[in-house]
Amino acid sequence: MRIVKSVLVKIQVVAFTGLVATLMLPAAPASAQSKIPQSEMSYCAAKLTGQTPGSRINLRSGPGTNYQQKGYGLVGDSVHILKAGNTPQDLAFAKDRQGATWYKVGFPKSGARGWVRQDFMTPECFG
Repeated sequence: MRIVKSVLVKIQVVAFTGLVATLMLPAAPASAQSKIPQSEMSYCAAKLTGQTPGSRINLRSGPGTNYQQKGYGLVGDSVHILKAGNTPQDLAFAKDRQGATWYKVGFPKSGARGWVRQDFMTPECFG
């Protein structure tokens, strides 16, 4: 029988886009908890947010509402913000024609990837 001690670490940082975020991290490695490979992950995760618990947040094929809907997440779901470059600090984000910021995200349970608008997310960065 093996006993594993669970530890949470609280870290607060200023994210690369100027957001302040707090994250409680489990001691287990993220790769053991996610279908998103560590090589695609940035130092940021997020919770999907909205006014109604359980409501749908669209996942798009690109950074804008003019891109095809690939599926959806629910308010409260956790996502990984994916990286754009070679380092975890390089977040995959873009602005649409209206100036809204979109992040490329991955869902840890399903492995689905796509784009979600920033105002439907609460980023939590670490690292």
